[in-house]
Amino acid sequence: MIRGFYTALSGVVAAMTRQAVVADNIANVNTVGFKQSRTLQTDYELSIMNAVGPELGLLGSGTVPAGLRLDISQGPLYETGVQTDLAVEGDGLFVVRTGNGIAYTRAGNFQTDATGMLVTEQGYPVLDVAGHTISPGLKFTVAADGTIAETGQRIALVAWPAGGATRLGENLYAAAGNVPPASGQIRQRMLEASNTDMSMAMTELISQQRQFQLSARALSLQDNTLGDATQLGRLR
Repeated sequence: MIRGFYTALSGVVAAMTRQAVVADNIANVNTVGFKQSRTLQTDYELSIMNAVGPELGLLGSGTVPAGLRLDISQGPLYETGVQTDLAVEGDGLFVVRTGNGIAYTRAGNFQTDATGMLVTEQGYPVLDVAGHTISPGLKFTVAADGTIAETGQRIALVAWPAGGATRLGENLYAAAGNVPPASGQIRQRMLEASNTDMSMAMTELISQQRQFQLSARALSLQDNTLGDATQLGRLR
């Protein structure tokens, strides 16, 4: 009876978590370079096994969220005609300097500030392979390998870290582990759209809402059953 209560509760928590992740993916469908997330999950019993041992037995005991997996698949590229717009085709992340150190981004909707420096939408300087800021001039051309004509600089492009990337907000990532050079190429006057598939995301959202309703109903039934059992115990 208690097992059923926790199994139903775990279904409610898992459905709420997945709904929040899918909703975030949908909300960022128009965000340049956005990479959607997927929810990982594990068996509830396995998640507590190390702490309390296998007291729950061998039957299934529900599911719990176990983190997120970033989908780094390529998003569609589209032409803008703006010289400061840069898209990555294939593997790669731009390197920028924030107030908290180095960060990485897939969003190439850059611009030049009042000093002529190439910066992100939030004003963070874009770095070259030597870790220097970039001032490309009024008119400039960027080659596929990131080389800026007549400047001697090459825009830094690093691979997605093997140890994983952590979202920092503002469409930025922190790297876990080494970040070797990337194999992707830079396309000037183009941007990468979000890789969120709206049709699939909406279908998944409806499915998760239905799962939440069913799990909530199961939880209510388990609660009522537990209450009835308590009343029977008192009658005895």
